[in-house]
Amino acid sequence: MYEYRHVIANVILISLIMMLYVSLSSMVIPIATPGSFTSFLDSSLLNSFSLFILSLVLISVSSVIFALMFSSIIIAILYYITLFAFASIVYNNFVTFSTLLDLSPYYFGILAIVGIILGLTRRSFPDEVVLNLSRIKISINRKKVVIGVIVLLISLFIFYFISNNLLLLIGSIVGYSLYLTICEENEFPLILLSWFSIPYMITHSIRFETDSEGIELGKVEGVLSPTLTNRFSQTKYGWKKVSGVKFNLNLAKSKNYNIVIIGTSGSGKSSLAKLLLEKTNLSYLVFDLHGEYNINNANKIDMSRYSLNPLSLNGSSPRQRSLEISYMLKSLFKLGSLQTIDIFNIIMETYAEKGVDENNPNTWNSKPPTFHDVLITMERKKKLVETSQDVSRIQSIEPYIQFLSNQMLNGNSIDMDYVFDNNIILDLSKVPTDELKYILIETILRDFRSYLYKRGQSALWKFVVIDEAPFILSKETGLEVVERLFAEVRKFGVGIILISQLIDHIENILQNSDHIFIFNVIEPKELEYLSRTLGGGDQDKYRAIYQAIQYLDRAHVVTVTSEYRDILLVKLNSLK
Repeated sequence: MYEYRHVIANVILISLIMMLYVSLSSMVIPIATPGSFTSFLDSSLLNSFSLFILSLVLISVSSVIFALMFSSIIIAILYYITLFAFASIVYNNFVTFSTLLDLSPYYFGILAIVGIILGLTRRSFPDEVVLNLSRIKISINRKKVVIGVIVLLISLFIFYFISNNLLLLIGSIVGYSLYLTICEENEFPLILLSWFSIPYMITHSIRFETDSEGIELGKVEGVLSPTLTNRFSQTKYGWKKVSGVKFNLNLAKSKNYNIVIIGTSGSGKSSLAKLLLEKTNLSYLVFDLHGEYNINNANKIDMSRYSLNPLSLNGSSPRQRSLEISYMLKSLFKLGSLQTIDIFNIIMETYAEKGVDENNPNTWNSKPPTFHDVLITMERKKKLVETSQDVSRIQSIEPYIQFLSNQMLNGNSIDMDYVFDNNIILDLSKVPTDELKYILIETILRDFRSYLYKRGQSALWKFVVIDEAPFILSKETGLEVVERLFAEVRKFGVGIILISQLIDHIENILQNSDHIFIFNVIEPKELEYLSRTLGGGDQDKYRAIYQAIQYLDRAHVVTVTSEYRDILLVKLNSLK
């Protein structure tokens, strides 16, 4: 983008020089001394005066164009110096330089006015180069010094000994200094271009870097950065267009491996999750509520054809598992405190009757009871109670225990170690009720957490995908287990990919996520929260992000780089 701007700027400069050439050629100047341009106007012909006015207008307009095109007063000043360089080549005489000096107050005066207006309206220093100084990387090495000296000597020979142009030689010296400090090694020819390359060298050194390693997910199309000219908003931040920059996800540099994907239905969230799984070549476990995941080399398990016993301990104590289940049922069915306590007590009694003793860990590997056993314990207890109040309390929880005695929850027909060790898609689309789906998901997540503690710490080896996250996050116990996983799994070499249309309940989850991908979002509540989260409290960033994510096209995301913390607009690969 900057390259095109510089081409336009140089075309404008050439036009100005040619206009001055025509203007000065038609004038008869009595005495060519400094300041003679003003006195000459009194005696010049009408057409010469008109050409001067035209030159003055062009100078004034060009100052505004340069300031706005580059959002930089500094670059606009450099281009006026470049105008002198053009003049030294095209029409190298004292009259030309005197004329440019006479016109300079108008040029710089207009620049000052533009700078004041931009500074007041944007509430920042009116120069994009200054605002982006942190992006200019200083890089000096011996190879650049040697190459630069050789090119500078060539410039000395051309500009001093052959053309006797001191101005261009000074430009090459300035260019050498910039090449030595802020340019790439292969940019040494810019030194020979003298003043004509200086503005480009400065703007081109403002680099928007992404990780060069990792898995390529797409192309960066824009970077949120300070800018002084936004046509559609009043924010001092804007989306700087970028071309040819790959977006790589470098998990090796991540603080954790957790990823949050947010967007409206059909925006590409699940497609991105599939892309991540295919590109990373890691083991994965996918909770698929709608049966929409089909990935090569994955084993897809129809959970409606298998059973899973939530009462299996899998490393937990009977008391811990009884608490987890009783609170899960409280969260799922909105039970009262007394009902929750009664369920806990009955489950504990059932464990004891099956020989699983809370105080004897050696018994925890015994065959666990099922909810059918809990139902039997409850029926027997109901016969033993003495008051109608106690009977009513047991009867109040009986429907829930009967529901849990469903065949899907009364055995372990699936090997969970196999599920956790391999590439598995758990298809829950045919499970008959949402309540059963929820119990299966929470139970498996808790078992997975226990499995990780038994497996021990590791390098990154697995992703767990939780699609339609509000389905589980909307329940208190579901939110608790997911938050714990997000906080703990990095040391076990696991990343969680959480996919959601909503932002409810994800505050703590976002804090433990090193990567967030935001697709198109249209709900005001979601727009507000996500914009403020990414904007970090900066009102201008907030407005720029808010405007962007509500109009994102499919396969486009707003995201944050893990290393540089730049906010990027990315076009993802392989998403249609």
